[in-house]
Amino acid sequence: MRNMNMLDLNLLRVFEALMREQNVSLAAERLNLTQPAVSNALNRLRAVFEDQLFVRTRNGMEPTPVALALYDPIEHGLASIRSALSEGLVFDPAISQRNFTIITTDVGELTYVAQLLRHLRQEAPHIDLEVMEASREEYEKLLDSGKADFALGRFKISDSFRCELIGSCIYVAVMCSTYARKHGIKQGSTIPYDTFLDFAHVDVMPRGATANPIAPALGRDAARRRIALTIPHTSVLSGLLPDTELVATVPQPAVTSLCRSGALTWAYLSFETEITQLFMGWHKRQDSDKGHIWIRDKLRAINVNG
Repeated sequence: MRNMNMLDLNLLRVFEALMREQNVSLAAERLNLTQPAVSNALNRLRAVFEDQLFVRTRNGMEPTPVALALYDPIEHGLASIRSALSEGLVFDPAISQRNFTIITTDVGELTYVAQLLRHLRQEAPHIDLEVMEASREEYEKLLDSGKADFALGRFKISDSFRCELIGSCIYVAVMCSTYARKHGIKQGSTIPYDTFLDFAHVDVMPRGATANPIAPALGRDAARRRIALTIPHTSVLSGLLPDTELVATVPQPAVTSLCRSGALTWAYLSFETEITQLFMGWHKRQDSDKGHIWIRDKLRAINVNG
């Protein structure tokens, strides 16, 4: 490696953007720089690390093994610098132009993110949100690297991170309104146990979320259910269930959005399930970040059950 005096913070930001986008034009757009400026910075990075770092392929700029090895420590270092700078600044939501990234499922989008956006429109109109979906194994890495600021929903992370219980909910059954009427099931009523088991079921298994509590609650009777469809997203049920004889079990906060058009209806389950706990997670280094604290307070105040 050549003289480290050739390396400055702006070069590391370019490296970070190129790793994320793997495209010079998109990296330039992310950094609000010109494409030639990013190309020049890449040449300087190559000189410092004596490696190509990124090789052009049909799929974009593919990082070399050296770039891959550098990414985690550089990403972690930049995240720590951003957090340290934020802690020393007065946070004013009315003028802040910060961006916060949230890991969650589509149910989290329909509930927490939707309500958070309403708060932002009124109190922090220049703050932007980015929502990402990830597997359970990725949650800690994304929070640790600074790629994500928060995790929301039903998940588990290690004690190396903050994890706070911010809500709870039950599961309910959602189905086609026409099909429900044929069985005498009214919205907000309780679906009979045997009727529930006799339906063809949609099993919703969101990426990153812990398993839903239905099968454990049914015990041996879980084998009586016919799982006709398994999907990763709850929000698509509004387009899938109408005119079918399918039933899905979903967190109750999702029914407001799913049943808004009237094509779907919902009913309580006739058996007890474990209460689903909803958590907010973040990295400990952001404990004192004033902007982060403000967002956390807004998320705590949200009641997903209406």
